[in-house]
Amino acid sequence: MKWFYEQNCSHKRDERIDFIRGAVMTILIVVHIDIFSIYNYIAWERLGVISGAEGFVLLSGVVLGIVNRTRILHDGWHKASVHLFDRSLQLYRISLFVIVSVPILHTLPYIDATVTMTFKDGLSKILYQLYPLWSWDFNTILANILLLKHAPHQFQVLGLYIVLLLVAPFALWLIEHKRFKLLLALSWFFYIVNSGYHLRPTGAQFEYAFPVLSWQLLFVHGLILGYYKEEVWKFFHTQIGKILFGFLVLLFLLFLFFTYNNPMPQIPVWLKLSIIPPETFYKYYNMFFMKNTLGYGRIINDFVMLIVSYALLSYFWKPIHRLFGWFFIPIGKSSLYIFIWHIYFCILIANLSIFEQNDIFINTLGHTFVLIALWILVKKRVLFSIIPR
Repeated sequence: MKWFYEQNCSHKRDERIDFIRGAVMTILIVVHIDIFSIYNYIAWERLGVISGAEGFVLLSGVVLGIVNRTRILHDGWHKASVHLFDRSLQLYRISLFVIVSVPILHTLPYIDATVTMTFKDGLSKILYQLYPLWSWDFNTILANILLLKHAPHQFQVLGLYIVLLLVAPFALWLIEHKRFKLLLALSWFFYIVNSGYHLRPTGAQFEYAFPVLSWQLLFVHGLILGYYKEEVWKFFHTQIGKILFGFLVLLFLLFLFFTYNNPMPQIPVWLKLSIIPPETFYKYYNMFFMKNTLGYGRIINDFVMLIVSYALLSYFWKPIHRLFGWFFIPIGKSSLYIFIWHIYFCILIANLSIFEQNDIFINTLGHTFVLIALWILVKKRVLFSIIPR
């Protein structure tokens, strides 16, 4: 095609992946900044039955697979593993800082950090306290914080990522030794077992929303996809690959059709379909698309979305890059940095009374302000030497 653009990822960073990560982070930020705006018409599972958290975990695996294939080739598995362990420790330290900083901010005059210290279930309307009762013994509170048993709900997926980074070296060893089939078998074994027993081996708070034995499936498959990225790309240029891609496009459209039948009242009638009855929609959603347990339908949708969006970016890269690359690529390249900063913007927006009016246009300005502010922080490299990217 005229606009086909293939980057040689063995020599330079693949900005298509950064673009997708930037889009994922934008969705995640919009959902976590809990005001309803025009952005929510896209962010609330409107591109498929997928969420920003799944994209974060899946793409983290893909990027690590791409980077560590080269790193293992040049430096060996041992050095690559040490780097991953160091990265996990670095993120653990910054997690502790964020976890402790939130209640400290809450004690300051005119600052209410309740939005990050509690979680309200959208269905049951139950309000959960995410931080300890201060009447508890100090050592118990400290131990719970060190074990990530208390954290803002908007931040919890990072706890999952810390644990996955610790497992990544062993997964990469299996991939390097051509035992990725064994790795896939183990990944599915843990996923299926956890679907039946709902285990929480770490005991950390993040496992209520992101059980590690289930969510490792996305990360592991992303790791394999990233490691064999060039081989996978070449496969989709074969005759069989083209047929498979056509099938994936069909699946993408079916998932899009399904999610546009979501009867959520916040979405106006003209932006959704009513072909599937609400009771039927919820029946299949609860069976195959639950987020915390990572339903089978959601897993398929995640990978379909990744492959189709990557292909579309590849074939129409120049115009898409010209229109949106200036924003999404910097955000994607600094996704962890953005993720850490966005916690404090959640608190900021929650403390501005102007957003309590539920005015969709004012809220849209609020979301826009946060997104542009985060983009400026990246472009100006604010605290880059301290905050991991």
